[in-house]
Amino acid sequence: MLKKILFGALTLLLALSLVGCGGNKDAAGDAKKDEAPKAEEAAKAPEGSPDKAVLAYAQLYAYGIIEDDNMKAAGMTDKDVEKVQDQVIAPLVEAFKEYPLSDESVAEMTAQYIAKLHTAMEIKSTVKKDDKTNPVVELSATTINQEAAEKVAESNPDLVALGTAYGELQAQGLTEKDLKESPEFQAFALESINKFIDEFPLNPESTLEVTCEVAEGSDGKMYWAPKDPQAIAKFVSGQK
Repeated sequence: MLKKILFGALTLLLALSLVGCGGNKDAAGDAKKDEAPKAEEAAKAPEGSPDKAVLAYAQLYAYGIIEDDNMKAAGMTDKDVEKVQDQVIAPLVEAFKEYPLSDESVAEMTAQYIAKLHTAMEIKSTVKKDDKTNPVVELSATTINQEAAEKVAESNPDLVALGTAYGELQAQGLTEKDLKESPEFQAFALESINKFIDEFPLNPESTLEVTCEVAEGSDGKMYWAPKDPQAIAKFVSGQK
């Protein structure tokens, strides 16, 4: 189950274009652009700073909550963030869809998940190489320990208890509709899932070097963006 939660977000991110910074690119034509940025782009100073832009991507891919200054530095809008937020939490909702959770319970569960990661995952960034064309940012974070997390999911007593309770209630003739409307079952389900979420284990702090480039945002202004956003998605997801 946990594997679906953590790996699912990464899988969907690989299909996303750069958010707020450049959109879809033509792979064949961009090799030459990378060698020598267009004069018109070079003449425009990018908004914000590369370290804040990288931090915005890392926060977005990790838990979907971005500080305003970082959002602006990356040229992201509220709509950009909301679009990715929905996709980041989709695997979590999918993992627990076997249980009859009400819409209110799903909203509370996802809020707990985002809040847990936001609090537990300390993410920082600093400019390691100051360069006008391709600055390098050092990104550091306490990432999720994938192997330990899978073991937690396999033997978590709270999820076992939830599954057992759900099976017994079904055997008594209660329907999904009954359970969705039951305050007692909803409270028990949320308590069980939240306890499980609270046990997500983290790795010690690790670092990733991120090379940046200038990209045009949808507003026509220039912003710093990571050349390889997928590397950031893998890093904050605890992927090797």
